[in-house]
Amino acid sequence: MLLQRTRLPPLQLLKHQSMSARCQVHRSICQWTDIMGMGYDYEKIEIRESVMRKIFKLCLVLLVVLIFAAGCGAAKESEGKNFAVITDHMEREVIISTDPQRIISLSPSNTEIAFALGLGDRMVGVTDYCNYPEEALEVAKIGGFSKPNMEAVLALEPDLVLAGNKHEEQVKKLEEMNIPVLVLIPESMDEVFEAMTMVAKAAGKSQEADTLITDLKNRLKTIESKVSSIQEQDRVRVYYEVSSDPLMSAGSASVINEVISLAGGKNIFADLAERYPKISQEVLIERNPQFILYPGSHGSEGFNPKEIAARPMWNNITAVKENKLFNVNADTISRPGPRLIEAVEKLAAMFYPEMFPKDNG
Repeated sequence: MLLQRTRLPPLQLLKHQSMSARCQVHRSICQWTDIMGMGYDYEKIEIRESVMRKIFKLCLVLLVVLIFAAGCGAAKESEGKNFAVITDHMEREVIISTDPQRIISLSPSNTEIAFALGLGDRMVGVTDYCNYPEEALEVAKIGGFSKPNMEAVLALEPDLVLAGNKHEEQVKKLEEMNIPVLVLIPESMDEVFEAMTMVAKAAGKSQEADTLITDLKNRLKTIESKVSSIQEQDRVRVYYEVSSDPLMSAGSASVINEVISLAGGKNIFADLAERYPKISQEVLIERNPQFILYPGSHGSEGFNPKEIAARPMWNNITAVKENKLFNVNADTISRPGPRLIEAVEKLAAMFYPEMFPKDNG
């Protein structure tokens, strides 16, 4: 009897064949090996190949994990060599090699944050507008907020600079000089807490920041627990005047709007997206605020309560009729710093004296 030999494809090509083709090959192999008595077990080979493929895939996964772990380890090792590595509000990675001892602030809010964290003894330079706390008045001045004197800044040899949203040019120059600069642009209460955490990490004051933030949040919770029971329609309508000429107020993007809201008030221009939008007198009168707030630090005759009440048609406004025009500290209500909570407390007591009898007045 003549044997009919069947040409078999290499085993490594079988996986590329269709199911019917593989079955045909399988039958051919079985016929050939049965005749020759070779006991060729194709199913075992299939199992062996499947196991090898799984092992290969597992090895690939392990390799990826090892590479990732090595990268993380390198990052941790890099961070371990520095005092702190921080991502600021501009999404910049700021590397601080040593515990900073000579800090300069380029904005009043940053100065208040630094002092609140107990860094007053390390402050070597602040702006002309940094007027709080009183200790800040004794620190060397480096010029204005929008245009600080960079020669004065560099002469003070800072090892950390706290910048703001108007300091793009200054940040670039400081980076070229390899001086660590942390850009803080808090635009809400939560972002103020973030800024505190960043500064604390940069200066080794994380524990102090945790204590401070916990205290501030607890004070806010105390207010919220009282004003949260006030129905939306019963919340007092509030107008905050930023400027009298042109007439400007605080929109929803301003931190002033958040302070008013947290105090249980309803900003009558919260529907405007701009931070400080121009408004019309007609719309203001139509929205009829129950409280009119104006900043007391501008020293403008336009912010005199008698002058405000005497404006044409303003005598129809409820706040004017009930003599509820109040001078507020512009710094506490508009600076994104720790004193925002103080502003919330004072406004809440002003709006709802029956709820905050001890705080009123």
